[in-house]
Amino acid sequence: MHSTLKVLSRVAGLSLMLSACSLLQQPAAPQTTVRPARPVQAQPLPDSKADSLFKEANRLAGKVKSGELNRVAAADQLNVYRLRLIGANLVDDNSFAMYRYLAVERDAGRLTQEESQARMEMRLREWLRRWPKLQPKPPAPVFTNFLLKLYGLPALG
Repeated sequence: MHSTLKVLSRVAGLSLMLSACSLLQQPAAPQTTVRPARPVQAQPLPDSKADSLFKEANRLAGKVKSGELNRVAAADQLNVYRLRLIGANLVDDNSFAMYRYLAVERDAGRLTQEESQARMEMRLREWLRRWPKLQPKPPAPVFTNFLLKLYGLPALG
């Protein structure tokens, strides 16, 4: 049973990242009836970089799903956004290179969803092994942590 759940989780993650057809849609936060003791001015909190990256990935996923973009074009647009938002760093650049390579292979029909998911997970696990000894560490491997979250793996420290 655990193995089946793990496989299903991986398939969902890969579908999310490589086909970009159905990125995670987060449900609305549950509403509570508890009121603060005094009125609080509602001020929107700024999105974290990870949240912004997630929103852009969802936007691009919609374009892939509608046929407006293929996986590679969506990956390239996500990379432009990533570089503008976070900047380049060794870890994210390497993770993105694999992400894009797999998008190319999927668009060309040379890899199945399962194969590409397994390869991406292998790359992510490699970074989890390398991270503790990596010096100097990049300050914010946001893209890699984004992928790790999708694969149900721990974030880089």
